[in-house]
Amino acid sequence: MHRNTEPVRLEPLTEDNLAMLLEVAVGDADPLEVMPPVAGAPGWNARREQAFLEFHRGRALLAEAPVEYTYLIAVGGRVVGAARLQPGAEGLEAGVWIGRSERGRGVGRAVAEQLRTAAAELGARRIVAVTTVGNSAARTLLGAATSTVSGDTVTATLALD
Repeated sequence: MHRNTEPVRLEPLTEDNLAMLLEVAVGDADPLEVMPPVAGAPGWNARREQAFLEFHRGRALLAEAPVEYTYLIAVGGRVVGAARLQPGAEGLEAGVWIGRSERGRGVGRAVAEQLRTAAAELGARRIVAVTTVGNSAARTLLGAATSTVSGDTVTATLALD
């Protein structure tokens, strides 16, 4: 495993950088890793690409009261994925996807730290993350959090106070 040594930054998603995020998703991730399912044959196609754009425009890019805060993950100036914080009853729910070519290089750990800082700046008292039992990379990042397992779902809560 080759560790990343370039700076990792979170940049707020905007209409101006949304196309860059789509490009990374299409080139380096499966649609099911980065957005809700869309009916049809697996893989990327024009319909899925449009659904990806509409998904983000309908959540993070709403002019008033966005559903979530979405950030591009940039490594040394290259967009490599996205992270989000979504307000919920238990705190801010965190979600991250990183393109296949950047996985296993320490990017997720840097993103997790920056999401904790962003959540605290937004006034959150805790972060909640939901993943599957089989997602060992995500479970490693959630190591310090209090976790519960229900079937194939792991829910982790990390207090920020």
